[in-house]
Amino acid sequence: MDEPGTPPPRKIMLIRHGEKPPPTGPPPAGVHEDGTEHAQSLIVRGWQRAGALVPFFTVPWDPAIQSPAHIYSPPRKGDDGDHGRPYETVMPLAARLDVPADTSFVLDQENELVADVRTRAGVVLIAWEHKRIPRIANALLGDATSAPQQWPGDRFDLVWILDLQPDGKYRFSQRPQSLLHGDRADVATTG
Repeated sequence: MDEPGTPPPRKIMLIRHGEKPPPTGPPPAGVHEDGTEHAQSLIVRGWQRAGALVPFFTVPWDPAIQSPAHIYSPPRKGDDGDHGRPYETVMPLAARLDVPADTSFVLDQENELVADVRTRAGVVLIAWEHKRIPRIANALLGDATSAPQQWPGDRFDLVWILDLQPDGKYRFSQRPQSLLHGDRADVATTG
């Protein structure tokens, strides 16, 4: 934790975990880093995204993206719904930056997460489960209208960005990652 009285983060970036197995039907199956099958892990494309996020955040080519000084994800193993995919997604980046991922908060502890994030200086990255990301954005923005109220269920390729403004509030924007073949160039709508 940063020192008391530290200004809030100047930039907060939110991402969804990498690609996961389909809910029903044929493979692809989730796999651990060692290649063993695990239904709650990322699929190979998700691991590819996790690897591609390393240069995306360490040597950003988009001026809206910056290298994080703090990284958050739910723990690899937690309560029901904490499947470890956000953790798997940011671990290569955390290792490259030598920034330990803060896994103190589990799903549905978004208010506690936001309170802790507000104590950090610099740039923060949060990897989370997509249905709960709007809760985080709303809490940081102070409203439920600036950001989309649903993260698209079929999108793993977006970054939601909150930039601190001179009045102490955050401005919302978003960027497509454009990292893997098939990534879309559009962004989520607020409607």
